[in-house]
Amino acid sequence: MSKPTSKGTRGPGWLRAANPLRSVRRGLVAGFALLVVVLIAVVAGSAWMVREYQANTALMEEKADTALLLQGAESHVGTTGLALQRFAVDGDPAWLPSITSNADSASQKLDTVRARAESAGDTEDLARLQAIDVVGDGLRTSLEQVVGLRISGDAAGSMAALDAMVVPYQQFRDDLSAAAADELAEGAAVQADVQRSGDLAFWLLVTSGIIGVMLGVVVSALIGRSIVRPLSSLEATAMTASTGDMSVRAPATGPRELVRVGEAMNHMMGTVQERTEELRLSNEELRERNRQLLEARMQAASDSLTGLLNHRKFHQKVREIVDESNGSGEPVGLIMLDVDNFKQVNDTLGHLKGDEVLRELASTIAEVAGQDNGYRYGGDEFSVLLPGYDHKRTGAMAQRLLDAVVDSKTGENVTISLGVAAFPEMAATAQELVYRADMALNWAKSSGKNQVGDWHSLISRTPDKGASSPAPAGVDSGVVK
Repeated sequence: MSKPTSKGTRGPGWLRAANPLRSVRRGLVAGFALLVVVLIAVVAGSAWMVREYQANTALMEEKADTALLLQGAESHVGTTGLALQRFAVDGDPAWLPSITSNADSASQKLDTVRARAESAGDTEDLARLQAIDVVGDGLRTSLEQVVGLRISGDAAGSMAALDAMVVPYQQFRDDLSAAAADELAEGAAVQADVQRSGDLAFWLLVTSGIIGVMLGVVVSALIGRSIVRPLSSLEATAMTASTGDMSVRAPATGPRELVRVGEAMNHMMGTVQERTEELRLSNEELRERNRQLLEARMQAASDSLTGLLNHRKFHQKVREIVDESNGSGEPVGLIMLDVDNFKQVNDTLGHLKGDEVLRELASTIAEVAGQDNGYRYGGDEFSVLLPGYDHKRTGAMAQRLLDAVVDSKTGENVTISLGVAAFPEMAATAQELVYRADMALNWAKSSGKNQVGDWHSLISRTPDKGASSPAPAGVDSGVVK
């Protein structure tokens, strides 16, 4: 625009200033025409970018949805495995609907993913799904085998078949997780393309804004509000989620496509968070069930009054240790003991005092011989099983127990009698070992009580001249001194 020649006058100079207005008008028309050309180019470029943006957004949504389907399939597979394990353990048919429905849901989700890969002609995804299907078909057959065996009553066979599924089952879940991770990674790559498209659109609009500053400012502001900020929010949300924080949520604002992406991302993270919580609760439930099972086993093997292992556990353990000894050659010592005149203790002091005497005796046995070696055989009778103890060491342990009871001053005039035997020196089987120790105990009680009867001394005793009953050679009356 040319400047007027007059210096503030309102005369003919102002009239001459009208000519430049026409030039300005022509300039405006020319500028407008140029702006239109630029805008057409910008619109054409923007339209192309919008199509690319929409295609990338749709692809990103598809990748996110496919990842969600794979994660859902993996979650259903995990639930199926958990229900199958519980069914194999307890045989409760109430687990069968859960097993069937979760297995079918996982198959349906994989069928959907496969159909999408076939529609897109993605040979890589189809090959990967085919490999997953091979493992899945094998697992399906194994699942039916486990269920069939458990229904038929073959619990051991069902558990064996379940154990055989562990490796392919874990591989199947790992393959599903890896496939989901690949889909998420591809979605992230597409998201980067979307981000680049948004940035390019932004700079094109900024360039057009140079021609029209105000328009550029307005357009820039609109883009900043409608595209860049939502994309930045989505990016920030994705980055936060990639660190493992699934509680973050993307703001569902901006263009419709970005709103849908944000909603899909939020749904995906919500589903992942829900499945993670379900898995955490399932793991806690499994740990609690395992704890209860261990407690039940301990209670079944323990005597409630004394805290020692019980009669049934004793017979189980003595057979196991003797069998092991047959292979290793290690000796096994056994001490049978009971309270002398225990009926008199109950009759004179009461059953509560009798229970107290039994508990104190059990505590002494645990302290001297070890908690895991002591058993309540029944009533006032106890046993001490000593792996690795020969006849001599077993007799010494019996004497220690006798002395410890005397020193503890349990009750009033409470004493114990003990019988000692050892494997394989004195017995060929676990049954004989118990019998020998029990006979030695009976001898100790019948020979005055408050002493240790030794089976070895009993069977090697020689007649004592002038005595009414024979006594073991070298040992007074079969008593360990």
